[in-house]
Amino acid sequence: MNEKKYTFRTELRDFLYILSGSFFLAAGLVFFLIPNKIVTGGVAGLAIVLHYLIGFPTGMIMLVLNIPLILIGWRYLGKLFLLKTVFAIITASFLTDLFIINLHLQQLTSQLMLATIYGGIAVGVGLGLIFKGNASAGGGTVVARVISKKSHFKIGQILFALDVLVILTAAITFRNVELALWGFLTIFIASQLVDLILTGKPAAKVAVVETNQITLISQRIYQDLGRTITIIPAKAFSTGESKELLLVIIDSSQVNKLRDIVKFLDPQATVIISDARELLGNGF
Repeated sequence: MNEKKYTFRTELRDFLYILSGSFFLAAGLVFFLIPNKIVTGGVAGLAIVLHYLIGFPTGMIMLVLNIPLILIGWRYLGKLFLLKTVFAIITASFLTDLFIINLHLQQLTSQLMLATIYGGIAVGVGLGLIFKGNASAGGGTVVARVISKKSHFKIGQILFALDVLVILTAAITFRNVELALWGFLTIFIASQLVDLILTGKPAAKVAVVETNQITLISQRIYQDLGRTITIIPAKAFSTGESKELLLVIIDSSQVNKLRDIVKFLDPQATVIISDARELLGNGF
């Protein structure tokens, strides 16, 4: 494929992700979070607080708050990343105010639990799509990246601290601790959706088996599950004894069958099963 054509298609795909993500983000804010005073993290959460304090439209506040942060990030972050982030910020801010001011869309529920769950889902889907478009929704992410480059703190730690600060500000402003608790739950739900979109559902598992019957178990797994096995040489730390570990990637539906095989052939075997968050290669 022509490199220019590939680049164009890639950038077009990214901007479509960002546009779709901005729509979901704005919908989550307008239909669920803003009318119920449920504050998510970052600039969007702070914008909700300021909206109730000064009465300006939430989208406009989001845009204004992000301007100095983008200017700060321009020195430290990639130009293309920041350009896409600016596009995401403008689009999400515009859609938020468009839904409320021009289209007069109303909240879908006043029940805090429903608003938290569905607001968190919508915001999580929105952020996940924006991230998938190689951008961010601005605000906290930009600040976290800059601080991370200048300190030993990780981006995740900085984002968590900023989110906590925003929600505590909301609790003090609204004089309602319960709303802050709902806000934390919203952030948790949104983060799970972001992970799901970026890495996909863990439909596969990685199993590591320590056994004295490695040949028998390997043959049985290959015959019954149709999976290729990798044998890894290892050494026990305490005794220095050399041994081999069996590693195999299986579908989630094959976990119980694997357990049955290992338990039947070697009841003393040790089995570790974990999620495979992302798989590339033949068969996946």
